[in-house]
Amino acid sequence: MQSSEGHPKIQLVALGNGVWLDEIRREGDANIKDVPGGSVTFATIGARLFSADCSDTIGMAFKAGHDFPESLVDTFRGWSIDLTVQRLHDSPASRGLVFYERANNNRKGFQRLTEPLPVTVAELQGTTLQATSAFEFFGSAEYVEEQVTDIVSLRQQLGGDYASTQPFILWEPYPKSCLLDTLSKHQHVASLVNVFSPNHEELHSFFGEPTAAVDPIVIEGQAQCFVDAGIGPHGDGCIVVRAAGHGCMVVSKHVSACWLPPFYPADSENVVDATGAGNAFLGAFAVGWQKTQSYVEAAAYGTVAASFALEQVGLPLRSGEGSGELWNGCSVEDRLTEYRQRIRGKRLAE
Repeated sequence: MQSSEGHPKIQLVALGNGVWLDEIRREGDANIKDVPGGSVTFATIGARLFSADCSDTIGMAFKAGHDFPESLVDTFRGWSIDLTVQRLHDSPASRGLVFYERANNNRKGFQRLTEPLPVTVAELQGTTLQATSAFEFFGSAEYVEEQVTDIVSLRQQLGGDYASTQPFILWEPYPKSCLLDTLSKHQHVASLVNVFSPNHEELHSFFGEPTAAVDPIVIEGQAQCFVDAGIGPHGDGCIVVRAAGHGCMVVSKHVSACWLPPFYPADSENVVDATGAGNAFLGAFAVGWQKTQSYVEAAAYGTVAASFALEQVGLPLRSGEGSGELWNGCSVEDRLTEYRQRIRGKRLAE
């Protein structure tokens, strides 16, 4: 894989199911095709939102099938990130169908039309992305365990300080792998990463309670089971439970359970499509943690990033440059300031 030129210190690379092209189907409306999606896309935009003055420190690597739109590659280039694209001439782009409920506009299903085209840690060797400060993964416990093993190997090959330090690692589990009989495996792999982040339904599924209900006491108790088992190589990592319209909950060995509200209430007219909001949350969380070294403050960054992801179908629109950069016509830093003021009284430092 060939990387773009320049060698800034990369803050984040997101790996998982790659970049997808979604077809949106909503009863009564015309289908919308080639809507960019996938965990890599939204985690990258989440990090990019908070990197206006250092956009080239955000890495993105993906495989583009032979029918992948060049216009979308141009969109990614327009973010001025460190972009690595491998073009596959014998494979189609990853495509899927997204179905929405007519009555309430909620996403109700996803169907793969083609296979995912993931990029692995091993494939980053020789690129500027191999020495990133943070990785965000979406996938099963087995997948993440393999990727973490490859990170260790890659850092050893890089030598120097890289051999003795590890990047900050965030993990969003694959929903269908969150089951009662995989709890112990997920707890083991969570001990290899710094941040484990299921949504509330995925968390409940580990305990044989698949439900969409949000009960803070239940969520905190289940999350504590992961903390007690140990998150992170030194046990000082955190679990961040994303609970949709109820916000998120952060807890670690050193931070008692802390709930942060969403930027928009669930019934806000600004909430158009929540697809990708969780991925954007984690991409921004990675950048926020590197800036503040605070899990709770990082969650505030994530919450703000998620608010931009759900204001439209697809990706938010960028305008302006540097300190004058806007997304959907708004300053990201101003929105973060507004959010901090709104939740003043919450503990935003460990």
